Amino acid sequence: MKSVVSKENSAYRAMQRLVSKSSERKASGMSVLDGAHLLAAFLDSGGTPEQVMVNREGAEDPEIVALVRRSAPAPVTQLSDALFRSLSTVDSPTGVIAAVLTPQAKPVPAAARLVLLVEDIQDPGNVGALLRSAAAAGVEHALLSPHCAFAWSPKVLRAGMGAHFSLNVVEGADLGAFLASFRGTSIALAASGDASLYDQDLAKPCAIVVGNEGAGISAALLEKATVRARIPMPGRVESLNAAIAASVALFEAVRQRTGKKL
Repeated sequence: MKSVVSKENSAYRAMQRLVSKSSERKASGMSVLDGAHLLAAFLDSGGTPEQVMVNREGAEDPEIVALVRRSAPAPVTQLSDALFRSLSTVDSPTGVIAAVLTPQAKPVPAAARLVLLVEDIQDPGNVGALLRSAAAAGVEHALLSPHCAFAWSPKVLRAGMGAHFSLNVVEGADLGAFLASFRGTSIALAASGDASLYDQDLAKPCAIVVGNEGAGISAALLEKATVRARIPMPGRVESLNAAIAASVALFEAVRQRTGKKL
């Protein structure tokens, strides 16, 4: 394992560009995984990192040492604590950072069993939470419109907690075109919906559509959905957070498909 203390080191500078610049990540097709949990999820999905960096504490941590071994043949560099802190995207450095090739999106079948469509969600935490809930509910495909937060940014990856590597994440998707070709039922979550979510048959192939934090789902996309469904809310609030609303719908689908009370 090579040790580096100079900020002029080429490997360090390359990682710093990836960490600090979204344009660099998009142009290179690379993502940055900050922390053992994200690296483990990536390795579990069958991936191999392009570069791994640790600090002194990480190099002595048994969990991280095991992940480094699993990352072979990726080059591994031990950075000084100061250099590692300058790369870390969290307040308390985790001990390991990896650069990986961003998984490529795959075509989504028109007969997919359960799909999540996300329109113009701009908060990275919300996008990550949506992907995390989708992965937990057994969704295989998540389609994000062009104006969503970048799914592979460090903030979205942290909020997703490894969910990205259990999903086919399709960014810049034409959601209307997908709904036009989808063979199942598409359910747009809308506070003004004329049907209750709990009256829908979610055991059959379906797509759950959730919209922007403030504006909701666009009129054009609402028109293409099979059903506009509301989540009954007897309390004194007008709406739910987008990620919470989608989670309610996704796990209602899980409940119906398992035939059990959750």
